[in-house]
Amino acid sequence: MKKLFLTLLLFVTVLTISGCDLFAPEEKEFSGSGITITLNDDFVVTQTVIVPFYLVSLDNIFMGSRESKDIFEGTYVTSLEDYAQAVLDMNDHSESTIISDEEGYVYAYYEATVEDIEYGYMLICMESDDYYYVMNLGCLNSDLEDNKEQYIEWANTIVVE
Repeated sequence: MKKLFLTLLLFVTVLTISGCDLFAPEEKEFSGSGITITLNDDFVVTQTVIVPFYLVSLDNIFMGSRESKDIFEGTYVTSLEDYAQAVLDMNDHSESTIISDEEGYVYAYYEATVEDIEYGYMLICMESDDYYYVMNLGCLNSDLEDNKEQYIEWANTIVVE
């Protein structure tokens, strides 16, 4: 009995020291609308009429869509940065600062109130030869600061067609 107790105590100690990674969510790849992202298996695909690619978990969302670059011919949108600024301007978030990342995308953080609840978002914009892609990672605004590092990690996994 004493050996069993010591073995169990050792097992619990090892789990505690290792950070209990055995119970952490597994990485999972999702694809839609020309976008592929690696999140974790807490996320599920959800259908919505708002955006064609929408994923939710208990604490976070991801949404994405693409637009043909052809519709911007003759406008001031001639670069990825212009596109990101246009998206922010159209949604009354023009005060947000656009940041360029070495991974080839631009992003900005902003807040929005939906049905009296404040949310925080990371806007991510990417481009291919034919499309601009707009994506958002979001959570309750009170959690945004704590999620920024994770959002950058997830954004770095995005691949567009």
